[in-house]
Amino acid sequence: MTTPQPPASQPTDDADSAAAGSPLSTPIWIVIVVVVGLVAAGLTWLVTSRTGEEAPTSVVSTSVVGFTVQEATVALEGQGLQIGEITLEPSDVETGLVLSQNPPAGSQLAPGSPVNLVVAGDANPVVPDVLTLSETEAVNSLIALGLRPGEVTQSASSKPVGEVIGQTPSAGEQVAPGSLVDLVVSNGQLGVPDVVGLTTAEARATLRNEGFRVQEQEEESDRVGVVLRQDPPAGTELALDSIVVITVGIARPEPTPSPTPTPTPDAICGSAQFTQIITGLRDPADPPVQFLQDYTCVGGWAVVLAAVGEQPDQIVLDRYIFQAQGEDWNRVSQNRACGGRPPDQSAGFSVLNLFDLIKAIGCVTGFGGDIHHLPTNHATVPGRNGKAADQFNLYRGTGTLGPCQKLKR
Repeated sequence: MTTPQPPASQPTDDADSAAAGSPLSTPIWIVIVVVVGLVAAGLTWLVTSRTGEEAPTSVVSTSVVGFTVQEATVALEGQGLQIGEITLEPSDVETGLVLSQNPPAGSQLAPGSPVNLVVAGDANPVVPDVLTLSETEAVNSLIALGLRPGEVTQSASSKPVGEVIGQTPSAGEQVAPGSLVDLVVSNGQLGVPDVVGLTTAEARATLRNEGFRVQEQEEESDRVGVVLRQDPPAGTELALDSIVVITVGIARPEPTPSPTPTPTPDAICGSAQFTQIITGLRDPADPPVQFLQDYTCVGGWAVVLAAVGEQPDQIVLDRYIFQAQGEDWNRVSQNRACGGRPPDQSAGFSVLNLFDLIKAIGCVTGFGGDIHHLPTNHATVPGRNGKAADQFNLYRGTGTLGPCQKLKR
């Protein structure tokens, strides 16, 4: 018996879907990348090839006949060409204009090719004097002679802005046609000169001659009449008619003298003066002043011994102490000097006066100073009530007395 065979399997829809949704195999991707690269390379070559074909390899020269040399230079250089030789030729045409060009206008020239010019003018041009002209006027003068302006620089000058103050080559030099002439023009700025150390008049004249105005200020100094400083400093560039300040030294004022004090009259130390003063001080009922036994004046102080009494045998000595105030003597104290000792027995009274003076001054004012100009080296002072006299030793010129209580009487 024959066993039936199972029918052949058919692809299912699921298998078909899986096959349809599967990614492309790797070889196919490689082919795509190669194709894209070839297309890009082809486009690049095509663009490059066409661009190279369009790049100009020649220039059609323009006509510059009738132009000035300067104008011809601008036109040709604008095309990528350059000026070649310039030849001057006498002509009825205005001097400086181009008569012809070689190669002629319309020629196919490589970029950077020279174009030679024939210009109306003297075949041996002489550089004109363009100083004091404006820059524009100077350039026109050069062009008219078949020359060309070279480098134009500015420099400080008192001349107006734009005026030519220098040229190279100098006027009068014979040069080749089409030569360059460099120009220097004023920028209207001035370089301030150095005037420090000059006198005022010299500094003022120097600055004004350079075109500046001057303003002065003063400063006390030992350098009288000399410029000590300037502002702005030397070398600064300023516009014409600017102000420069100079500082000028002047003498220091003399010191104000101290006012001379009005001299105060001194009290007169004299017998007549003290006699009059003491007489005026005494009461009319008191015994009269017969004479002055002695008086001593030291340092504005005075001790006066006045002999007073009605009769010669009744005379006693009164001691007056005065202090000078201006030209007057003011009484400080008055007392009995020697207890009735007769004048003829008082040989030491002149020294005693000085003792009393120092004692009085010391006790009244606390003054204790040197004793000067003593008439003797020592003196005996009469004692009281018949007691023995005490002796004082005095030192001429430098001796001093101790406190009051140490004085012996």
